[in-house]
Amino acid sequence: MVALSVIVPMYNVERYLDECLRSLQVQSWDDLEVVMVDDGSPDGSAEIAARYAEQDARFRLIQQENGGLGAARNTGIRHAEGDFITFVDSDDVIPSYAFGYHMESLRRSGSDFSSGNVHRLNELGTRQSPMHRKVFRTAKTRTHITREDTLLVDRLATNKVWRRSFWDKHGMTFPVGVLHEDIPVAIPLHFLADSVDVLSAPVYLWRERPSDDKSITQDRLRPQALEDRVTAVTSVSEFLGENFSPLEKRRWDAVALASDLRLFLQVLDRADEDFTERLLDLGNAYLDKVDEKVLRDLPAIERLKWHLVRQRKADQLREVIVFNKSAEYKKAKLVRHGLRYYAEYPFKDDPAQGVPRSVYRVRSELKLRQKTEKLEWADGKLVVEGRVCLKYLRPNKRLQQQVRAWAVNTQDGRRVRLSTSTHQANEFRLSQKMTTSRKDWGGYRIVIDPSELGEDGDWYVELGVVNRGFRRTERLRKPAAADVRMVGPEQVRPGVWARPHWVDGYELHLNVERPAVVLDESRVEGSSLVLSGRRTEDPARDLSAYVQCLPGDVEVPARVEADGAAVRVLVDLADLTDGYEDRAAIPGSDPCEEWSVHVRDDAGRSWWVPFADGGPEGRYSHSGLSVRVNPDFAGRTMLRVERPQPLLTSVSWDDYTLNLRGEYSDTPSGELSLVVKAVGRMEEHLFPVEFRDGRFSAAVQPTAIPNFGTTVPLTPGNYRFLLRDGLGGAQQDDRRIGFSQELRTAKFPAPEKEGGFDLELRSDGRGWPVLQLGSVLRPEEQGSYAQQVLREQVYPKLRKKPVKPGIVFDSYTGKQFSDSPRDMYEELQRRGVDTPMSWMVRNRQLTLPPGLTEVRHTSREYFEALARSEYIVSNAHLPMWFEKQPGQKVVQTWHGSMLKRIGFDIEHVQFASRNYYERLKHETNQWDYLISPSPWATPILRRAFGFENEILETGYPRNDIFHRPERETLAEKVRERLGLPEGKKVILYAPTWRDDKFYSAGKYKLDLHLDLQRLYDALGDDHVLLFRRHPNIVDRVPNVGKDFVFDVSAYPEIQELFLVTDILVTDYSSLMFDFANTGRPILFFTYDLEEYRDSLRGFYFDFEETAPGPLLRTTDEVVDAVRDIDRVQDTHRARYEAFVNQFCPLDDGKAAARVVEQVFGELL
Repeated sequence: MVALSVIVPMYNVERYLDECLRSLQVQSWDDLEVVMVDDGSPDGSAEIAARYAEQDARFRLIQQENGGLGAARNTGIRHAEGDFITFVDSDDVIPSYAFGYHMESLRRSGSDFSSGNVHRLNELGTRQSPMHRKVFRTAKTRTHITREDTLLVDRLATNKVWRRSFWDKHGMTFPVGVLHEDIPVAIPLHFLADSVDVLSAPVYLWRERPSDDKSITQDRLRPQALEDRVTAVTSVSEFLGENFSPLEKRRWDAVALASDLRLFLQVLDRADEDFTERLLDLGNAYLDKVDEKVLRDLPAIERLKWHLVRQRKADQLREVIVFNKSAEYKKAKLVRHGLRYYAEYPFKDDPAQGVPRSVYRVRSELKLRQKTEKLEWADGKLVVEGRVCLKYLRPNKRLQQQVRAWAVNTQDGRRVRLSTSTHQANEFRLSQKMTTSRKDWGGYRIVIDPSELGEDGDWYVELGVVNRGFRRTERLRKPAAADVRMVGPEQVRPGVWARPHWVDGYELHLNVERPAVVLDESRVEGSSLVLSGRRTEDPARDLSAYVQCLPGDVEVPARVEADGAAVRVLVDLADLTDGYEDRAAIPGSDPCEEWSVHVRDDAGRSWWVPFADGGPEGRYSHSGLSVRVNPDFAGRTMLRVERPQPLLTSVSWDDYTLNLRGEYSDTPSGELSLVVKAVGRMEEHLFPVEFRDGRFSAAVQPTAIPNFGTTVPLTPGNYRFLLRDGLGGAQQDDRRIGFSQELRTAKFPAPEKEGGFDLELRSDGRGWPVLQLGSVLRPEEQGSYAQQVLREQVYPKLRKKPVKPGIVFDSYTGKQFSDSPRDMYEELQRRGVDTPMSWMVRNRQLTLPPGLTEVRHTSREYFEALARSEYIVSNAHLPMWFEKQPGQKVVQTWHGSMLKRIGFDIEHVQFASRNYYERLKHETNQWDYLISPSPWATPILRRAFGFENEILETGYPRNDIFHRPERETLAEKVRERLGLPEGKKVILYAPTWRDDKFYSAGKYKLDLHLDLQRLYDALGDDHVLLFRRHPNIVDRVPNVGKDFVFDVSAYPEIQELFLVTDILVTDYSSLMFDFANTGRPILFFTYDLEEYRDSLRGFYFDFEETAPGPLLRTTDEVVDAVRDIDRVQDTHRARYEAFVNQFCPLDDGKAAARVVEQVFGELL
């Protein structure tokens, strides 16, 4: 009999199946069978599965006609032979430790099933699944859904391992022929279980399909998805109503309304009338069976939506949904009526709409907010400091909030009252470092005396807060800084240690124990890792030992040799390293596997073995892998297995230059580079590395990063370090740089300078170095509250002061010194205008010419410039709070001719505020002048912006560059900056972004359909490719071939790139209108023309009839066109000329002069 049956239904997943099955094949728990059910898949999935079945006897393939996911799972259950069962969808991935983690937990607890954390998987990597964040924040053993509200949203079947006897006892099967078949299985079994284990580490990587390959459950506008979801939640509601108390049904109904059915409400602003009517029908049918208490306890915004559903007010419902998605929702305020608080949401106190005020009352929204800012030992006691308050309710007076705290034993629930005091601190949103008068009584100080907690036990801290009569209780959580995570253990009595540690990096626990063994040395003897130490208790008792791969995989036995008080634990190195490469190749795998070391006595008690304070770090090699022995921050022994990693041994600052030195035991295959990589962004920068005899060194000046012939500072944020081995071509091997044991708690701040940057290299709280670059703003300008003060208090006062002579320029909200504003500035300089001029600069990312004053974006000077400058010149949207005063003039240059619809011409504005058009009208009313590139564009601009002031039909100043006599000289300088090889033609590929191709809000995919390798193979001998990403795209540009692809996305002025470009390849970008001034060929790679034109954006003209070059669908067509570019250009010459005549008639090199004369004539 096999222990675990893994059931894998398959249908049209050949793109992902191999990755899925491979992750099952390398599981550390190998006593399993994989039952693969081919559900009549028409693609090559069955062939892939058959290959696994042939190679591995644990894999079995079963084939059947298509019946849907539920039917395939049921087939798998009938063929499963294991004592436990689990389900895996065939496009998802399982971490290598997952099944061992499940099985080990169930072995210890005896629970009916275990359920683990879920991360989302996409091309960028993995991230926490938002819907599972709260469910799996902390691990729990033998718990139950009736005690844990969060488990009500744990409705996947796939993140669980079930005892087969429990499953069969309840005769459970999946519904057939419907979507969302997990819900009517997972939730009832949660209620039917005696106990459940909750595992906090990710056990399931749930794939987010690319937007060109959405699964059917990802498409929420499908009527079937709505119907089936309502059926699923209704079946659970009825099950609970028939078998459990009314309370449990109410709990479920609340979750269904606020979670499951809310998903469909949230897309109603994009739905057609039929879908809307069906949702109103089904929603009301569900509400008919819901207790009124359920609606009362929902958050006010959800209560308002369902109230409007009840009233069948579709238009108002859409308005609320748009409001909910916009920034307005986050800014909505609370008002007090009597003793109660109400949210200022749409239609409140609007007699025309008749929504009762009670709908807006807030209850659950008043959540506890907390952060732990300081943790330290003082006189043998652990002191915790932080801030706590209720959301929306600041404790402005001491009596408005009281704080209590208890230490609670995790094993037996014992409670010990802790010494607690409160004090004034900065308001919750503000950094404690900031000097401000915005203070309240949200600060707390808790003192934990371990002597009051006994000798053994694990304890957490419970916070109790009473604010204006509202009571909230929560465990102490959320370390706000890396320092808080790095507090070590303290010996509180001889042999007794208290170890603060953060469970899952989030929740503070204090472990008080008298360990059985303390280790102080490590070495390698033959094939064994030997850990030596001493016993601290009765040496007559027998000890055994084991190691366990975190987060909790199966126990691997180790040998114990004892001689009196001396003890040695021997770990077979092969147990640590075997299979590492296979596991590391699975998506989402941590490249560093961490193993804990434990001993167990003959009474069954076990201890996580600590490492003596100050014990040396052990570094060893086995099977080409690095094995390190050192303690974690809590002092517990850890074995870390990974590929050889570079470790920093020395860090120093020379002014603003960061000098790094370290050790690297591997042998590089190519040239080494230091990679400074932004955390949370795709930004990275490379620096040279010196390497000799296993030691490396590099220097970085974070305030002066090379950027195409100039230098700019890194943008504010956090950066980590990688050592990159360039293997040749596009291949590279990145190793994350760590701290040596001696440096992992140290801080390395840069020397302070007046007006300089706040720079520091330090640990991220887990032992990895991170470079922190602070804001360029003054402390009093940083943070949301400071910006609110500048916006709502400082700016209105500045507007009352007289207008000052001067011109402030802005290009793309401070991101560039470029475009038409630059050309207008340079024209004014040529004419000797001596009025003060300044330029908006975001994060000091621009190098300005001498004499042009920098205005830091969102600084006080920024608000003053907008409030008092006589002239404001911008090519981007102005902030919505901007309102010109008499005597000011605003020149809107805009940033491109129009193929795609803009402004009021956009019929459906997605993810905008509900008053988008009113806001747009307010903004355009501030403009005095709007520049038009052509007579064709003028009426469109007037209509699209509802613009009633003067349109300057002058052409775009930015295109003057193509007609200047110095353009050839400038082109040579550009080629030199880019490092372009002599004698090769230059292709510039500059596609626009796709609205529907994104990872998350604001992070768009490259969606690359142009085969760069094919281009290199066909054209690399005599061409190079400049690749310019749209600023909205976060993916890196692929590196293909040697000196072929040049990423010019960060080049500040695209017009200069046009000067060196022989052939432009684009799609629907407005760049075509500018580049047409060169007379050089344009190729349009329009692989998705119909979708883009008809579904994503409307066009202003017939693109297919008007485009000044061929519309190409495949890479081969692009290659052929480039090879035969002279013929292509001749073929399209007439259309090219017509295009220029229609869209570029004013581009004659004098546009800037015309604008300057019309706008600034009085200054000349």
